[in-house]
Amino acid sequence: MTTQLQAVDAPVTPPDSDSSFPMFRTLGGLALLSGCLLSLVFQLTKDRIEHNFEERVREAVFELLPGATEQKILEFIGTDERIGEVPFTAYAGYDETGRLIGVALEAVDGNGYSGEIRFLYGYLPDKERVVGMKVLLCKETPGLGDKIKTDENFIANFRQLDVTLNEDASALEVPLSFAKPGQGGGRGQIEGISGATISSKSVFQAIDSSTRLKLPVIQHHLSELQEN
Repeated sequence: MTTQLQAVDAPVTPPDSDSSFPMFRTLGGLALLSGCLLSLVFQLTKDRIEHNFEERVREAVFELLPGATEQKILEFIGTDERIGEVPFTAYAGYDETGRLIGVALEAVDGNGYSGEIRFLYGYLPDKERVVGMKVLLCKETPGLGDKIKTDENFIANFRQLDVTLNEDASALEVPLSFAKPGQGGGRGQIEGISGATISSKSVFQAIDSSTRLKLPVIQHHLSELQEN
């Protein structure tokens, strides 16, 4: 008699879900802990960065407005034809007698060679002149675009820049304009930097839009600014 053997597959044992749970719990705990630590580090770093930036602004205001010993921060609203109302901050500087020395205003443009350029400029309302600029944020190429912070000829553009307003103080009497290197010198002209045209033009665009928006508001609120 011939006996036939039949192969029988071994039964498949399902994974023990109970044994997998501790691993998933550990991974979940590590992910949660990592997220909490990242959030904490971000918050601590963010606060420190903001504090350092505020200190840089404060120092820049005193640098741009020689003779000022006290600052006052005021909030205003300007009107842009394209986007409507735009809130902005003015940093008023006063001497030890409480007399208004001038105002520092911010200018920003996002079209630098490497992104956003942000700076403060000093403005004397009584003389209607920009009397200096101080870069706060610049990621431009070292030795090229970052010359906006060090090039003496470029910085000189902002030492006595004529920003006189028209009779009703609604706009600049002579609009600002950008000139190629070696071709500036005219009223309201800002001469660019050779080899850093994009960066220097970004600075021009920033101060052009800032002065058009903010200077009429400053002049209309001059009495308020003078009351320290």
